[in-house]
Amino acid sequence: MKRRHLLAGAIAAAAAPARAQKVPRVGILFAADPEPTWTMFRKAMADLGYVEGRTVVYDKRIASRERGDLDALAKELVESKVDVIVPVLSPAIAAVKAQTTTIPIVFNGGAPQTGMVGSMARPEANLTGVTSASSTLAGKALQLFHELKPITKGFGLLLNTTDPFHVPLQRDVEAVARANLIETLPVLLKSGVDLSPAMETMARRGVDGVLVQPSLGLEAAAALALKHRLPAISFRREFVEVGGLLSYGGDQGEINRGVAAYVDRILKGAKPADLPVVNTAKVELVVNRKTARALGFDFPPMFLARVDEVIE
Repeated sequence: MKRRHLLAGAIAAAAAPARAQKVPRVGILFAADPEPTWTMFRKAMADLGYVEGRTVVYDKRIASRERGDLDALAKELVESKVDVIVPVLSPAIAAVKAQTTTIPIVFNGGAPQTGMVGSMARPEANLTGVTSASSTLAGKALQLFHELKPITKGFGLLLNTTDPFHVPLQRDVEAVARANLIETLPVLLKSGVDLSPAMETMARRGVDGVLVQPSLGLEAAAALALKHRLPAISFRREFVEVGGLLSYGGDQGEINRGVAAYVDRILKGAKPADLPVVNTAKVELVVNRKTARALGFDFPPMFLARVDEVIE
């Protein structure tokens, strides 16, 4: 009997730490539209064994005119003492980086190309992540569109000056444009601004299409481009999913799996400084056939043969 009591006590003592174990909290900050990144990231975490609400809690913040600016949202996440922060796109990365030097940051976006990370191999003390060569790939997106529909009247560039990534983006896209004798019409905007006037300007100028920087907000841009019958391209697949014509960029599934893997390692004790920044090699060309038909054309079979995914 005495042995039974001792055994029960030992079991209870062993169970107590498990019951008291802290559930990790992951903050995620979006500079623009959250989908499909939000869904992809949670699935990647689930594939690693995390159960939302039981073994991980997410604290999601989305920047918009209604919710306030990124700096305020980043400050909220830091003050809530989450265990890891995942900022998506360069403006969110910059906002979080300015708020903390201690909470681990795993970014999804273009930090290396904007100088926010000193070294890909040995990132800063609390900052690492997964990215792709998006500025170069955006230039390739322009070239692909030019092959699809030759650009003769110029091409609009909607750039976000709030986002430091607009500098390498404009540089690399205009280099491709010059090589192909394409005139570009850059329009410099800020996060949260109404895109209607810019799209109206592009339509009046009669450009052959527009390239949209993702941090401006892809859903609104896709809808406005279609309204003005402007073929629109970008370098993140979510643009095509919400009605954009074409995207060419890093494989978002692979990027989100990489981000989740780093979050998992950090939650298990790894230090961000020991995790080199990953530059995703896999790219994807995604097109929206419904949008093409609404604009009065279809993709030729030879072009479709190069496409990774067609959204009907």
